[in-house]
Amino acid sequence: MEAVAAADVRVLGPVELVDGDGPVALPRKHRRLLAVLVVAGGQSCGLDELVEAVWGAEPPVSARKLLQIYVSQLRKALPEGASLLTRPGGYALELAPGALDAARFERLLAESAAARRSGNPALAASLAEQALGLWRGRAFGELAYEPVAHAEAERLEELRLCAVEERIDAQLELGGHAEVLGEVVALARAEPLRERLQELAMLALYRAGRQSDALEHYTTVRARLRDELGLDPGPALRELQRRILGQDPALEASRDETPAAASLPLPPTPLVGRERELAQLGELLARRDARLLVLTGAGGSGKTRLALEAARAAAPAFANGAALVELAPLRDPGVVPAAIAHALDVSPNADQPLEEAIAQALAARELLLVVDNVEHVREAAPLLARLLARAPRLTVLATSRAVLHVSGERVFPVAPLPEDEALDLFVQRAQLVDPAFEPTRENENDVREICRRVDCLPLAVELAAARIRMLPPRALRQRLDDRLTVLTGGPRDLPARQRTLRETIDWSVGLLDERAKRVFARLAVFPGGATLELAEAVCGADLDTLAALVDDHLVQRSASAGEPRFGMLETVREYALEQLGDERNATELAMAASLAELVEAVELEERRAGGALSRLDPEVDNVRVALAACVEAGEAELELRLAGGMWRYWWVRGPAAEGLEWIERALASGEGPASAVRARALYGGAGLAWSRGDLERAKNLARAALSVAVDAASEWYELGGHTVLGIVANAEGDRAAARFHHQRSLELKEQLGLEPLVEKLNLGHVAFESGDHETATALFEEVLATHRRNGDPGGIGFALLGLGLVRQELGEHRASRRAFEEARVCFGEVGFREHVAHALQGLAAAEASGGRFEEAARLLARAHGELEELGVPRDSFAGEMVARTEKQILDALGDTALYTEHESDMRGA
Repeated sequence: MEAVAAADVRVLGPVELVDGDGPVALPRKHRRLLAVLVVAGGQSCGLDELVEAVWGAEPPVSARKLLQIYVSQLRKALPEGASLLTRPGGYALELAPGALDAARFERLLAESAAARRSGNPALAASLAEQALGLWRGRAFGELAYEPVAHAEAERLEELRLCAVEERIDAQLELGGHAEVLGEVVALARAEPLRERLQELAMLALYRAGRQSDALEHYTTVRARLRDELGLDPGPALRELQRRILGQDPALEASRDETPAAASLPLPPTPLVGRERELAQLGELLARRDARLLVLTGAGGSGKTRLALEAARAAAPAFANGAALVELAPLRDPGVVPAAIAHALDVSPNADQPLEEAIAQALAARELLLVVDNVEHVREAAPLLARLLARAPRLTVLATSRAVLHVSGERVFPVAPLPEDEALDLFVQRAQLVDPAFEPTRENENDVREICRRVDCLPLAVELAAARIRMLPPRALRQRLDDRLTVLTGGPRDLPARQRTLRETIDWSVGLLDERAKRVFARLAVFPGGATLELAEAVCGADLDTLAALVDDHLVQRSASAGEPRFGMLETVREYALEQLGDERNATELAMAASLAELVEAVELEERRAGGALSRLDPEVDNVRVALAACVEAGEAELELRLAGGMWRYWWVRGPAAEGLEWIERALASGEGPASAVRARALYGGAGLAWSRGDLERAKNLARAALSVAVDAASEWYELGGHTVLGIVANAEGDRAAARFHHQRSLELKEQLGLEPLVEKLNLGHVAFESGDHETATALFEEVLATHRRNGDPGGIGFALLGLGLVRQELGEHRASRRAFEEARVCFGEVGFREHVAHALQGLAAAEASGGRFEEAARLLARAHGELEELGVPRDSFAGEMVARTEKQILDALGDTALYTEHESDMRGA
C-alpha cells in the first residue's frame, strides 16, 4: 500500500488545514472562505462572491474590510506550498500538487480504475482503499449543504461511491466474495438505482453459492427501476442475469490463495535476534520514502537473511507482494536485466528492449523487489535507479557488501550481532547438530568467548556451532587462534561463498583492484586500527582506497577524539594477514617506525602542556605488535625508541609492569652508544620501577640514566635521573640526598628555561616528610596556583595530593577531604588510575579520622582493588597514613572489614 502523506488542505470531511503538528483550528468564517477558494480550483474569486460565501445575503457594512483581515489571517495559516494570491478584483488559492486531499483522492481513484482495466486487481484494490482512506466524513463537513460547497460536495460523494465500487469490483476479481458479500448487499439496498452496485451484489451472491438470491435480487432491482423510473435494467445487468441463469463457468472466481511473500524462499531455521533491525526496516518500508533501501555489511553479517525476513513481513502491505532476484550466481553485470525479468516473469515483445519491458511491467505494479548480492555486479546498480524512476510504486530492498553509490540510495548498515544474540544463535545451531548440547554456567564463558573471537558474525557463529559435535566449547575456544581453518563445513545447500569463512571473505576481496588489495593486506598489521596518517605512511593508502574498503565492509571506520580510524574485524584481519605473507615483518617495522615518531611527538606535547597521552590510547595494541616485530627482526634501536617513548603512558595508564618489561628487554637488546634515546629508556624504566615499589631497581636504572644522559649531554634526562634518585632517597628516609637530587633537578630545569614545578612539588614532599609543614604547604600552594592558571588537571591533582597530606597530618580533616576529593576528580579526568587510587586512600584517611569507618573501609577497598589491578604496592603513597587508616578501620569494624568491603566493591563494579 502506498504511504498516504497528510494533505495540506483537507475537504474530505470538515474543512481544515494541516501542518507538521496536525490540524490547524480555523474559525467558521475562515472555513467558508477556504471552501469557496478550493471549489474555485485555482481560479480567481471576486470580492462579492467571497463576501456572499462568508456572510450570505446580508453581509455587514464592513464586510470587505473584514474580508481583507480574514484573507491575511488565512495566508498566515496556510501550509508551505500553498499561496493565497491577490488578483484583480479578488483572490485565488494556488496549491502544490497533492496538497489537496480531494485531488489526491481523484488521482488514486483514476489509477485504481486503470489498474483494474489493465488486469491488476490487487493494485486496483490497494489504490481504491488508499483513496477511501483519505475520507474523514462527509465532504466539506458542516458546509456540505450550504451553497458555498454543496455542488462540489455532491460531486465528491458520488466519486466516493465510485471508489467503493472499484474496490469491491477488484476484491471480487481477487476471489474475495466472502469478505465483501455483506457490505455490497447492504450498499446495493441503500443505493437501489446504482446499477453497477447491483451487478456487484448479484455476482457476490452467485459466487457465494446463492444463485437463487442473486436472481431474486435482479427481479427486485428490475421492479424498482420500472416503478420509479419507468426503465428496464441496462444491458450489463441483463447480461449478468442471463449468465447466472446459464451458470456460465466464466463467472466462477479463481481465488488466488498465493501469499504475498510466496516467491520468497522459506528459511530452514528461525531468525535469531535482529528485532531492532526488523522494526526499523518495517518502518522504512511502510513509509515508502526510502524506495531504494540497501542493506550493507561484512560478508557473513546476515544481510540476506535479514532482508528476506523484513520482506516477508512487509509483503502483505504491497498490492503485488514481493519478488526476489538473486544475483550471486551472475558474473556479468550485463545479464542483470535478464535476471530481473526472469524473477518477474516478464517477456519482451519483438524488438522491445528488455529494460523497457521490465519498466512497463513494474509501472503497473505495487511491488517490493528484493535484489540480493549486488556487490559484484555494481555496474548494473544504475538500472535499479532507472526502474524506480519509471515505476512509482516499486520499492527495492537490496543487499550488498558494498555501498552502491546511486541516486536515492538509503544505506542500512547491518552490524554483527550483539553478544547475547550471538550466544543464543550459537546455542540454537549447536543443538541442531548435537541435540544433547545444553548451555550451562560452566560452558557459558567459553561460548561467549567463541562468539567474541569470531566477531559475533552470524555466519561465523553458525560455522563454529557446527563444530560442537566434535569439539566441546573449551576445546573449540582453544582452537580459534586459527579461525579460518576451524570455521569451515557449512551446509552443502548454501552457496560456496558461505560454506567457509575463508570463502566468504575471498568473495569480497576478489572484487578489489590490486592497489586496494595491497592496502587491505598491510592494514592488517594494525590490531587497534590506524589513523589516516598511519594508514598513508605504512600502507600506502589514500582516501579513495580507504573509502572503497569501507564501502566494501572489509575495513571499518570509527572515530577517536574526532579523528577517523580504520580497522578490521578480527576474522577479516586474520585473512588479510595471510594475504600479506612475506611482507608482514617489513610492514610491522614500518608501523613501529611511524609509532615511534608518534610517541616522541606526544612526549614533547606532554612536556609543554600535557593532555596528549589520550592520543596513544587507541595505539596500545599496535605498539605491542610493533615491539614484538622489532624483537623478532633484531631492530634494537627502533625497539628502544618505541619502548622508551611509551614510559609515561604506562606510568599514567598502566600497567607499569608491562612497560618496565618492554623497556628492560629493549635495553638488554644491545648496549649501544650513550644517547638521549637510551637515557630516556633508562629514566622511564626507573620511574616505572619506583611506581611498582621496587626502589633498588629504580635506583640502579636512574643511576644508569644519569650516567648516559651526562655522556650524551642530555640535560633533560639528566634531571630525570636526579628526580627518580631524589624520590627513592626520600622513600628510604635519606632527606639530605633527596633534597640534593631534587635541588639539582630544579637547577637543570631552570637552565632549560622551564618552570620547575615538578621539582618544587618533590621538594615539598621532602619538607613534609621532614616535618616542615610550613615549607611543604608553601611549595604545594605555589605549584597549585601555577597549575590552576595553566589549566593542567594532572598538575593540580599532584599539588592537591600534597596539600591533602599536610592537612590530614595537621588534623584539618575537612580541608584534607576537599583536597583529596578534587585530586581524585582531576586524576580521573586525565585517566591517571594509580593516583586516583592514592586520592581514594587520602579520602579514606579523612573519613576514618572523622569516625566514618564504614565509608573509610569502602574507599580504601576501592583504592586497594585498583592498585592491585595495576600491580602497584598499597604503600606506594603515604605509607604511614595508609597503615594508620587500616588500623583505625580494623579496630572499629573487625578483622574482616577491609576484606568484606573489598569484595562488595568488586561485586558492585
